[in-house]
Amino acid sequence: MVNSMALFVRALIGGLVAVVVAWMAILWFNIWRLSAERRKLGFNGLNAVAGSWTYLLHSPLVCVEIAVAFGLGFYLTVRLLNTGHG
Repeated sequence: MVNSMALFVRALIGGLVAVVVAWMAILWFNIWRLSAERRKLGFNGLNAVAGSWTYLLHSPLVCVEIAVAFGLGFYLTVRLLNTGHG
């Protein structure tokens, strides 16, 4: 029981780490895209795109990507931890 509970907790942590990595990638892509659009319009220097990430939370595609990232992180963590336990 303790071993399976420890496996579950580690899998949850693996899923959460995957969500953080996916969220950082999504934010990076969003800021990169907005900066490229501003450069097309002729704006140079620092770009103020700080509030745009709040709109990402309402996008169904982003929510699906985050859910898939959690599932993959959970699955891969369980698979990696179970390979040595026979």
